[in-house]
Amino acid sequence: MPEMHDMTRLLHRLTWWSLGAVALVGATVGAFFLSQSRAQQAFIEKREISRIARTAAALATDREAGIRGYQLTHDQRSLLREVIGRVQLPPKLDSLMTLAKSDSAHLNRVKAINASLHRWETEFADPAIQGQIRGDSMLAGKPQFDKVRAAFDAFLSTSESDLRRQAARVRMLQLIGALVVLAELLAFVGILLFVIRGQLTRQAKELVHQQNLLEQQAVDLELQMAELQETNAVLAEREEHLRKSEERYRYASRLSNDATYDWDVASNRFEWNDGLQELFGYTKEEIGTTIEWIVSLLHPEDTDRVMGSFYAVFNKGGGSRWKTDYRLRRKDGKYANAEGRAYIVRAVDGAPQRVIGAISDRTQQRSLEGQLRQSQKMEAIGRLAGGVAHDFNNILTVIRMSSEFILTDMPESDDKFEDAQEIIKASDRATKLTRQLLAFSRHQVLNPTVLRLDQIVSGMDGMIRRVLPENIELITDLAPELRSVRADTGQMEQVLLNLVINAADAMPEGGTLSVRTSNTTIDATFSSKHLDVPPGQYVCLTVTDTGIGMDEETVAKIFEPFFTTKGVGKGTGLGLSTVHGIVTQSGGAVWVYSEPGLGTTFKVFLPKADGVATPTSTRVVEEPETPPTETILLAEDEEPTRVAIHRNLARAGYTVIDAPNGIEALRRADSYPGAIDLLLTDSMMPEMGGVELVGQIRQRRSGINVLMMSGYTEGLPPAENGETELFIEKPFSTADLLRAIRSALRTRK
Repeated sequence: MPEMHDMTRLLHRLTWWSLGAVALVGATVGAFFLSQSRAQQAFIEKREISRIARTAAALATDREAGIRGYQLTHDQRSLLREVIGRVQLPPKLDSLMTLAKSDSAHLNRVKAINASLHRWETEFADPAIQGQIRGDSMLAGKPQFDKVRAAFDAFLSTSESDLRRQAARVRMLQLIGALVVLAELLAFVGILLFVIRGQLTRQAKELVHQQNLLEQQAVDLELQMAELQETNAVLAEREEHLRKSEERYRYASRLSNDATYDWDVASNRFEWNDGLQELFGYTKEEIGTTIEWIVSLLHPEDTDRVMGSFYAVFNKGGGSRWKTDYRLRRKDGKYANAEGRAYIVRAVDGAPQRVIGAISDRTQQRSLEGQLRQSQKMEAIGRLAGGVAHDFNNILTVIRMSSEFILTDMPESDDKFEDAQEIIKASDRATKLTRQLLAFSRHQVLNPTVLRLDQIVSGMDGMIRRVLPENIELITDLAPELRSVRADTGQMEQVLLNLVINAADAMPEGGTLSVRTSNTTIDATFSSKHLDVPPGQYVCLTVTDTGIGMDEETVAKIFEPFFTTKGVGKGTGLGLSTVHGIVTQSGGAVWVYSEPGLGTTFKVFLPKADGVATPTSTRVVEEPETPPTETILLAEDEEPTRVAIHRNLARAGYTVIDAPNGIEALRRADSYPGAIDLLLTDSMMPEMGGVELVGQIRQRRSGINVLMMSGYTEGLPPAENGETELFIEKPFSTADLLRAIRSALRTRK
């Protein structure tokens, strides 16, 4: 066959070319090996010259060192190195002369070494050995030997340079030889591949020609297959696009947590996702597929508004997007706050074809928004009430102390005596109101201790039964192992009493009042929906009545100050706001549930406290038997209050230094030469408040006692033991102030 004949000829040619290539590579390798051997021999010779030169230089240095040692010590043993060097050095120099014959420059340098060495021996070495040169002259012979050293250095430098050049030449020859051999091999391989490629190309052309004949016969079949594949590809692409679109729609529906639908307008058929079942409780069988079904779930008050706004967009030319809020009936019959959104898909002429929409449950969001608005409103009212109560406390302090000042020198027979007492009684009533306002605003002064609510309830059982009418039955249910809480005992009694009185007022025809204590754990879900407290372990005080109940609008306002459902003159409207303030300031929360005709339940949640509840006792401060002699620094920014306190303390026998603010108090304390026993300061003052004043005054007078006046928790600093400073709550009477001063004076003594 022609193909086999051509292949045989090709193999013969490749064999001869291979033999020629091997011969060429062998000749090249031999030539480079010879050149490299010569270069290597020259390198060895240069290395030997360098080695001998270094050895000769070292021997010369040993000779010079031996002679120097002999000059210093006159010890014959010191000349041992000189003798060894004198014997071994000439043969070394002779070897250098022999090796350097081929290089005149090297030969001249060796001669220079011999000449300088001979001069050194003649002028220094031999005379020194014979004692002709003094031993203490250390510079003798140094110039001659420096020339010897310089001659050796010049020779070594040149020989080392030659050695490096020769080493580089050897490496270069090795590299060039390897590159030449590699190039020859590559050239041979290239030629071989070129020849093989030519042969294969000719065969390939023949195969291509034969293949073209086959392709020409199959062209019609391929055209038909191409058309079929194109059709299948288009169908597959559309199917994949549809699958991905449905998958995105399904995942988007799950992520949105909405009830989504697709309404085909022509057939009036709805298709729903699972959201309607999860959000509103309907089973798959109960969910309708027409627009009439979903419209039937709308709140009757919202139906006309919602459908009117929808059809305004739905009708031709009305737009493509719709959104509104409404109430939707759940499976349990209650209505949820919902938000509806829809997109109208229209035909070319603008007529609606499909509606893609979603319904979102906004009940929890509306509840949280309402809680936030209520919290913000209560906070704003609380700040206003606290500010008013704080300012009013200063006024009541002046009224009370001024009235007491007048009564001190007024006989009971005086016509104005009863008027002054009425002023004091009125200030007492106003004091209770301001403390209720401060309790609501969470700025009252508390004395928290570790206590148990069941003990509070048990201790007030008799009082509660006396307060309740006979037609109301009291039931108590106290948990046996109740956790402790940290709160003010008196304020917790006030909370319980206010809740009981409020429940009794809600049952004018009688009923049942239940008071219950229990341990409970609040999870994140309940906290986020109903309470503004962190999840954890709490103690719950529950007060439930079977009274008339309240609607949602009333429940939303019951904690607002001065809001009351009682008639005129039957309540201040501060009872429940006081409860809210005390509980919130104690770190807890109040939850209320009520429906008209079904009664009301109040639940007070207080966080669990570590420790054991212990009964509290009131410390009695005895009145002084002798008139006081102490000096008091009074700091109060309200002038009427400052004047009234100053006047009553001065009458009691104290020396009083008053100041309108903290800065002036420091200035007067610095200028006062005597001892100051007590700082009596308001907690809140302009320029420098009570906190900063206490710190500054203790740096100046370390032994001073402190009593703070405050009707407000802000501004009370921590003492050194972690508790608050001793304080007296405004408004106060003169007797209360004097007892507090005696207690403060005895604290640090």
